[in-house]
Amino acid sequence: MPERDNVSLSRRDFLKVSALVLGALALGDPISRSTERSRLVRKYGPATRIPAFEFHGDNYYFYDGAYCMNPPTFKNLMTWLQDNEFWAATSEEVVAYIQGNLTLPARSIILTTDSGNVSKTSLGRMIPVLQETGMHFISFIWTRFMLANESVNCQQDVCWNAFREARDSGVFSFGTHTETHRDFALLTQQDGLNDLLGSKKEIEDSLGISPQLISWPFESVPNWAPILADYGFIGAFAGGGSRKTMSENVLLPGEPESWSLPRIFPPNIGSLTSGRPAGKTIQQMMEMFTDGYGEKLALYQKTVKIEHDARELYKRNLHPPR
Repeated sequence: MPERDNVSLSRRDFLKVSALVLGALALGDPISRSTERSRLVRKYGPATRIPAFEFHGDNYYFYDGAYCMNPPTFKNLMTWLQDNEFWAATSEEVVAYIQGNLTLPARSIILTTDSGNVSKTSLGRMIPVLQETGMHFISFIWTRFMLANESVNCQQDVCWNAFREARDSGVFSFGTHTETHRDFALLTQQDGLNDLLGSKKEIEDSLGISPQLISWPFESVPNWAPILADYGFIGAFAGGGSRKTMSENVLLPGEPESWSLPRIFPPNIGSLTSGRPAGKTIQQMMEMFTDGYGEKLALYQKTVKIEHDARELYKRNLHPPR
């Protein structure tokens, strides 16, 4: 009998292969996703700016209610986004967009959530809602206290198993929220780099995915952040104060400030208005931060019609009826 090659996979490599296979199955045909994205670009035009929304799961209450969410409000918001044909970008799409390598629809959004070992329950609730509405989230994982020997909440690996289920659902991609959740603007380059690389490795070992995006704790950006490009990172999210004016809190194609990407807050429970920008409804926010809603969309559609009519007139003049 012919000898067989002795091929073995490390646990880390096995997880990477599994993640690719399961992710592809969950996401469905990548050609179909590309086709749908192209359809929305034709319908609404290309994005020249995209807002990123900052969640903390689907159930939280901060700042005396100025930043809050519950499961019914979360589901209603996802349904509104679906009904209005908004495209929720994956981590890979965000990376390609900020590098200037991908055109996204004008009705694009980036849905992000800062996660950790207390996110098990919310992830389980969010998955079916996102699958039903076609939305996608980028989860930034605070990796400390995620292992069984670090927290009583994570016995029998239940914490990482929750994130594996999210990965396999196809409606989540991932970044890091660091290992220790400190103020990185106060850390030395070496201390901060050790922290981020440790968090990156834990995500790779646990999910088989290498994160390219970061969410800064306390929205605090270190001045040494650009060195992270040498270690596989592409960009990092800060907060609403990372741009000069509120209306500039968007991501741009070929983003020039990729280590301080801004995020805004989704509408709150009850009032259904945001705390950042204060008092704005989801409709007002889309008019303020995208080109695919309100007056910007009307202008694009008018331009498309003029171009279409000009082409039709040219065709008629070139081939007049006999």
